[in-house]
Amino acid sequence: MAKTYHKIKRTEDFEANFELDLSPMLALMVCLIPIMLLSTVFVKVTVIDTPLPQVVQKAIENDRKKKQRSVEITVAMHKNKELQLLVTVDGKTSVKKSIKATANAWNYSDLNAELVKVKQQYPKVFQLNLNPTKEVSYDEIVKIMDEVRTVKDENIKLYVTDEDTKEKVETNIMFPDVIFANVLEG
Repeated sequence: MAKTYHKIKRTEDFEANFELDLSPMLALMVCLIPIMLLSTVFVKVTVIDTPLPQVVQKAIENDRKKKQRSVEITVAMHKNKELQLLVTVDGKTSVKKSIKATANAWNYSDLNAELVKVKQQYPKVFQLNLNPTKEVSYDEIVKIMDEVRTVKDENIKLYVTDEDTKEKVETNIMFPDVIFANVLEG
């Protein structure tokens, strides 16, 4: 590799020669580029497109735009695998239900059944506040989020009414908007 010399002209008419050594930079690039190329093969980003009926999508968007909520639904996750469902209407608690663990595991079926009852009572609410304790693992939080999004029992029907046409559309969507209620806590 040829060495490159540059001349720098200074204000005092003093000339200085220096050698620009690019070999460490080249060695770094020779090592980093293959590693980056190999690691990109394992990263696969996919988008799961689940089309919703237009009426349901419109109802979800209307719920997202609300600044003041009259109905708040909260699920608290405790380290002993107990879930607590809390429904607050206009600042007053209307439903407070504890869902005990079964065989030291989260009781997904009872949670889904209780949330179906709440959804049937408040069909225009699509947001749920999730409040896990710090001991709850990320995987468990994701499983609970998956459980609250849709109805698991195919025999149960939920309906969303279009405000303009008064048309009822069947859906299995319960609470697709999961908000973490305890993000401001330490």
